Amino acid sequence: MKNQRKYIDGQLNDILFSEFKIKNSDFILRIFQELMLGSSISKNRFYKLIKVSKDKADAILNKLGETDVQGNIIAFSGLSTVPTKHRFIVNGKMLYTWCVVDAILFAEWLDVEVNVHSSDPIDSSPIELQINGSQLLWTTPYPLFISWVESVDTCNIKGSLCNHVSFFASERTAKQWLKNNPDGKILTLEDFFEPKNIGMKCC
Repeated sequence: MKNQRKYIDGQLNDILFSEFKIKNSDFILRIFQELMLGSSISKNRFYKLIKVSKDKADAILNKLGETDVQGNIIAFSGLSTVPTKHRFIVNGKMLYTWCVVDAILFAEWLDVEVNVHSSDPIDSSPIELQINGSQLLWTTPYPLFISWVESVDTCNIKGSLCNHVSFFASERTAKQWLKNNPDGKILTLEDFFEPKNIGMKCC
């Protein structure tokens, strides 16, 4: 999975961080590790983790994060402490991801073993997979299908990308989704991780 992760990571960096003039996104892992403790992150703690000016940190948070009414960070760059459609279970703690792609990639980025629980958006069939770092151990059912869209609005990552990327338990339900989303594409989970099969561009 490493070449595919680097490909997606590079494209995301190009889209999300070019405006911030940040050389790397290592700060995301620091924030993820904090969220993996299972609670929200205070704004002051966030500033210490991100290690950029407060103005730039606030701009990044506005683009990539979610906060509660007290201003604490409850989600960042795809990893969330509040429920979404995709459960991400690591070290006995229940976290969540915005996208199914997040759930796959974060296991490697964080070098952890995770169980991912999701559901088919067409018929609500349960879907489960286990990943250890960069290795996909098993999926139920098998094979799994995944949807993908290439155009991303960086001001609305969840709406333009995450809400359209899902697992499907069968080719039948995948094709039904594609019928209603002709600009998307359907791949098997294995095919998805071939860089030639995916792309990402800014709207």
